[in-house]
Amino acid sequence: MLKVLLTYLFVLFFFNYQVLSKEIWIYSDEGTWEEGIISLEQFFSFYNIPHKRIYSNDLNNINDYSNTLAICIPGGFAYYYKIKLNEFAINNIRNYVSNGGSYIGICAGAYFASSKVIWEGIEYDYPLNLFDGKAIGSLHDIAPWDNYKITEISLNSMNYINKGFKKNWSVLYYGGPYFESNKTNFENIAFWNEYQYLPAIINFYFGNGKVLLIGPHLEIEENSDRDSNDFASNLNDYDSDWDLLYNLIKWAVNINTKVDSKEYKNLNFFDVIIRDNNLIIEFKEDLFDINNYCIEIFNILGYPIYKNNFSNLSDLKNKQIIIDISNFSNGVYFIKLNQSFLKTNIIK
Repeated sequence: MLKVLLTYLFVLFFFNYQVLSKEIWIYSDEGTWEEGIISLEQFFSFYNIPHKRIYSNDLNNINDYSNTLAICIPGGFAYYYKIKLNEFAINNIRNYVSNGGSYIGICAGAYFASSKVIWEGIEYDYPLNLFDGKAIGSLHDIAPWDNYKITEISLNSMNYINKGFKKNWSVLYYGGPYFESNKTNFENIAFWNEYQYLPAIINFYFGNGKVLLIGPHLEIEENSDRDSNDFASNLNDYDSDWDLLYNLIKWAVNINTKVDSKEYKNLNFFDVIIRDNNLIIEFKEDLFDINNYCIEIFNILGYPIYKNNFSNLSDLKNKQIIIDISNFSNGVYFIKLNQSFLKTNIIK
């Protein structure tokens, strides 16, 4: 019994230490929307997620992202982000995400992450280029800039992130984009119901990292003061969007990652099979279009014993990655696929 308890405690420590010891950086410099930042701070505090404000002077001069849980670029005016953040900062953000970090862009932060911004019919180039595509707004059929309103989005039931959530949500629209790309393989999380059901929220991998781009302002609580501001309090939306936002943030930063193999299989992501001296990672059909994988295996003490990068689908055979484990001892191991963990027993 003691051995089981110690193993359980280790699992909790191993999977939560990295989350609890890091902070989400909320960009808060010129051009950012203060009400949105305050709402985000209240949201992160409500869910006990460490966070802090960070400014252009910080990002323009530091390259240590080891204590960063995610970079969150909030709403505001993306043009100011473009002129305030220098090439050093842009390259560091790209490298941080590519090496396994997380980027969360809300409204202007989503525009800023895109290689092309089409704003009021005029196209602009943007340097961060995590999303090799276009962010297009404002959406006049919903509300022309700088008006705002409650609108409806519908969740994509085919995206495993949405498992267990209702389909339709009333959310705040305030100038956000829809997304299109022929280059970045992104997954739709939600669609704008009032704008031709075009993508409103998307997620994808950039290298080994995760990118979450959100068009609506899920952080704003229109009929509640728990976000510590009264923006849009004149609008009628009695549902909170924080549960939905928290579910998206959990994907981005791996909070409460499932470690039970049966629970994780229910996410329709991948299966693990032990056969002879091989560990086989078998991908499910609906997620077989993700291109960049990094596989790591840790022993029960948390030490890495295997790592390999699979840069594209040509590295995969029959939707499987096959790893020789002939030198592995029987026991409990942790498999890390990009930013997601799975516990498995290896018995040969």
